[in-house]
Amino acid sequence: MTPSLIVGVDDSDASLAAADWAGREAAATRRNVRLVHVRPGGFWIRPGDDRVKDAEEHALHAMTCLADALHRAHPGLRVDVETPTGPVDRVLLRSADQVGTLVLGTRGSGGFAALLLGSVAQSVAAQAESPVILVPQRAAAAEPGYRIVVGVDPSGDCGPVLEFGLRSAQDHGVVLRAVHAWHPPVPWGAGPVQPGQSERQEVQHYQALALREAVTTAHTRYPAVEFTSAELSGDPARVLVEEAEKASLLVVGRRRHRPVSALGPVAHAALHYARCPVAVVPHW
Repeated sequence: MTPSLIVGVDDSDASLAAADWAGREAAATRRNVRLVHVRPGGFWIRPGDDRVKDAEEHALHAMTCLADALHRAHPGLRVDVETPTGPVDRVLLRSADQVGTLVLGTRGSGGFAALLLGSVAQSVAAQAESPVILVPQRAAAAEPGYRIVVGVDPSGDCGPVLEFGLRSAQDHGVVLRAVHAWHPPVPWGAGPVQPGQSERQEVQHYQALALREAVTTAHTRYPAVEFTSAELSGDPARVLVEEAEKASLLVVGRRRHRPVSALGPVAHAALHYARCPVAVVPHW
């Protein structure tokens, strides 16, 4: 059974954009959608309070209307609705780790309008054991068919990241572009004598071989997917955001051994500045 797309929904435009994207993605890849609206719980909330009851009814009505809208837009799409209670990030993490891929908008209903990445989205993306896709509101109307860009670090276990990107490219019939962005060695910019052309070419050749080997190994499971690869010198975050300018999806990795609150600089920058949805895939 193909895992569902689980969409965290609140009353923000960002989460509605995420639900719209998830509906199109699920219809294209023959998956189901599960809309999850988490109702905060705590000792200060009395179950019998009329205000709580009204809020619950409003949330359920809004979710039902959203599910109906997805049904109308994508006939035959299965959409389930859940309204669990508890800490928002904990509940979403539990839902994602049980089954499926989690889809969130890049900003929720709280906080300042200038904060493009909400605290819940950042917390969930930094801790989830399954992939998390964050959808910027401006990506809701993006044209389909563009390539999928995957950020690859051949020095680590990039298999899960490439696997996710290749499967997505196969599902949509688009080209995968694997990008490895690397910083020149520190002495290149620190010493009085800069490396010659042959030294630069040697390092670039090594980076290209490592990238090609990593992609070729993962590609054996998806032989029908067309792919290109590029090894580019520069800041990885900037390079990936620029490469994904016209992409339908940017896929980046998140190392599990980092502190639970840390996404890593590349994933963090990608989530803030990429114009397309960004999939954060946990690995080693």
